[in-house]
Amino acid sequence: MTGRRAAADGAQPGRPARGARGADRYERSARIWLRAYPRRWRDLHGDEALAVLLDLAPEPDDGAAPRGIGAREAWGLVRAGWALRWREHPPLGRWLLYRSLDLRLPARYWWWVADDIHGALYPWRVTLGSLGSALAILYGWPVLSHVLFSNDVNRPELWFAVLLMAVSLLSGFLFRRSHVDRAWRKHVLDGNIPVDTPDRRRAAGG
Repeated sequence: MTGRRAAADGAQPGRPARGARGADRYERSARIWLRAYPRRWRDLHGDEALAVLLDLAPEPDDGAAPRGIGAREAWGLVRAGWALRWREHPPLGRWLLYRSLDLRLPARYWWWVADDIHGALYPWRVTLGSLGSALAILYGWPVLSHVLFSNDVNRPELWFAVLLMAVSLLSGFLFRRSHVDRAWRKHVLDGNIPVDTPDRRRAAGG
């Protein structure tokens, strides 16, 4: 009897019904699009936002389960999430100094730095930033020296650049944990810590 009821609901015995599978797909879709928001925001408000999206999920028509969030809702999440990221992002000049020279950012960007270091790709971003700075110096200085001082400085061979890139990527992979720990101590624990959190400032302003 159970198997017949499951078959009538569109599912085979031992498998979830189509409605349940559709709900799971909708929830996975909602979680994916919510990743447009910063990690810290998702840790604080992600469950609440997910519950709202699930409450607003459309009812299935003719037994067809919803495949995921609609295009309009997805675009709204991406737009709002990246707008929040952009408001907290440091300006280009400070960002370049932070990424290439590992300089500390002012206190108002402390939360952005914490999210950046928590990111899964942070060790690779640091490695590529250092590699880009090294290549810019090695290949840019001969050109600049020739323009300013009329000196002929030989540029490194291509094999040297390839070797430098390989060594940088390998070190980034082998020492990725130490990169994260060192950056966390420098920029977060010993960085320019803000006095008030964004939530406190918002509450005081509202």
